[in-house]
Amino acid sequence: MSEGIEVIQREHRNYDRVLAALEAAVARLPERGPKPGLELLASVIYYIRVFPEKLHHPKEEQYLFAPLRRRCPDAAALLDELEAQHHEGGELIERVDRALQAYERDEPGARAALQQAARAFVEMQRRHIGLEERELLPLARERLSEAEKRAMDGAFAKNTDPLFGENLEAGFRALFERITR
Repeated sequence: MSEGIEVIQREHRNYDRVLAALEAAVARLPERGPKPGLELLASVIYYIRVFPEKLHHPKEEQYLFAPLRRRCPDAAALLDELEAQHHEGGELIERVDRALQAYERDEPGARAALQQAARAFVEMQRRHIGLEERELLPLARERLSEAEKRAMDGAFAKNTDPLFGENLEAGFRALFERITR
């Protein structure tokens, strides 16, 4: 198996843990009064912007989508859908962030809006990961050349997940501890 594909699958599993932490934190938010857990939510949003949005997805597009688009014209619809989901994910996490800010300001209906925005984000991300796992990665294993797989392996071997990597970044330590509990 390709090392790059193994890294992607590990990142998907770790990302699902982050999504579960997001779901749990948002579900526990009180309507009024003290707002525990806001730091956790802000950390989750920051992590999503830093790692999946800025590193994981661009590498998928460069090292999986682009070569598969050249090799497998029949996969164009799948690749178009996955790219659209990458874009949608960026928009949805911004919506979660805006809803969190409204909740922090005690705006009417902000808790429900935050819960709905987080639910939409998590559901879309899980559909996206499922589609990649079921359709994209098997296609990559089958259709990428050995040179393309080596390029992907090298690119993804350089990924340093700030939350789940060997060198856990200090700013993510509390988030990691909450997620792994």
